[in-house]
Amino acid sequence: MKNKTPFTAQNHTDSGRSPFFQRKKTVITIVAVIVCLLGIGNTSVARNLGTVLLEVEKKAPDLQAAAEAVNAEKANIKVEKSRYFGEVDALARNTNYKDNRLINPISYPAALQPDLFDDDQFGYGLTAKVPLDINGKIKARLEAARQLKTAVDAGMGDVRLQLLHTAAALYHDIEGTLADHEALQRQIDALQTHIRTTEAAIEAQQAIPVKKMRLVTERENVKGRLAALKGREQQLRAALASLMAARTFSDALTPIHVLPEKLNWQEALIDQRPDIMSLKARLTAAESTVRAARAERFPQMDVDGSWLRNQGYNGEGDDNWTISVRLGLPLWDGGGRRAQVEKSGADVRLRQQKLAALRYRARAEFIAARAGWDAAVARYNAAVASEKAAKETERIQSNRFNEGLITADDLVNAEAALATARSGKAIALTDWWKAGDKIQIALGREPALYPGKQAKK
Repeated sequence: MKNKTPFTAQNHTDSGRSPFFQRKKTVITIVAVIVCLLGIGNTSVARNLGTVLLEVEKKAPDLQAAAEAVNAEKANIKVEKSRYFGEVDALARNTNYKDNRLINPISYPAALQPDLFDDDQFGYGLTAKVPLDINGKIKARLEAARQLKTAVDAGMGDVRLQLLHTAAALYHDIEGTLADHEALQRQIDALQTHIRTTEAAIEAQQAIPVKKMRLVTERENVKGRLAALKGREQQLRAALASLMAARTFSDALTPIHVLPEKLNWQEALIDQRPDIMSLKARLTAAESTVRAARAERFPQMDVDGSWLRNQGYNGEGDDNWTISVRLGLPLWDGGGRRAQVEKSGADVRLRQQKLAALRYRARAEFIAARAGWDAAVARYNAAVASEKAAKETERIQSNRFNEGLITADDLVNAEAALATARSGKAIALTDWWKAGDKIQIALGREPALYPGKQAKK
């Protein structure tokens, strides 16, 4: 159906359409200049995802805290290993004897003087104790400490993965928000053009003011949505800045235009996840703790020795040496050692069940991530088809407008639809990348765009 507007309104000569097109040309020129300036400014400070991830890995406080936990477990290994070497202590003592049998004997031997033993004695020396690990308690505790260190190492890897994937998700969310922002801005521009066209039509008495009021209301509504979107962008940027140990993150983002690559994803790789490795190491440590608790019920042996130099007879001084081998057999302690063994055994069974549950959850996460990948691929293909259709529609509407078959409002609507389709394609691409990263983390790997050597394909 052709437009029923009178021929005078359909005349597309320069004189008939010059006021509107001069205004539209001015607006487009100003917007283009602003976009170019913003593009120049953003290019100098644009940050790609790889640099962001490396900075998170370098500065994240949570990762540094996890590294300190590893250092603590390293020191704990040294503590347990030192038990093999025993202890050596230095001592000094002062003793006063008030026994008259020593300092005032009833009769003195003919060859000795009175007060042959001084009542004020001062001595110094060393004491030593070396355990003999015949029951294996020290060995079991050392093995438990080593396994705990392995568990904390893996836990640090899990913290690192969680931080990297959180940062990547925030980065992609910011990308999607910027795409939405661009679509809403295009919609505002389209509505503003609607309003200018309507104002020109009202001046020419070809439209009523109510139409302008409706367009203004719709424009303000879109502005409100844009303001909420800017607030969300600030929230995402603040969250990303906290991972980077920075106050703010205001840098421009480098858009990701390449498509994700399908990697070698196999369910058998789930055991490489650091959280599973950490729990397996803690299970082994718990088993070693059981052996240490059982060793407490077996005989214990150690070697004790001491050297002490006393003031001695008449202050001349003498040396005393002692060395002994002690063998102890625990007999009864009210059931405490037996209860400790039961407690350690229960901890082993607890960690076994937790490990089984974690493996089931990991498998479910992997299956869900694979399904999410397939859905993301389908959404992206649909978004590409939608953009292609919107682009063709915009081309047809532009030709029809040049032929005078539609109004400027119809053309602006087609342009806005094309902008929305393009933003939808950009959002679908970010969702596709996020879906791939979900598979990566389900297998214990870094985000796909992580630039380090640890990223595996």
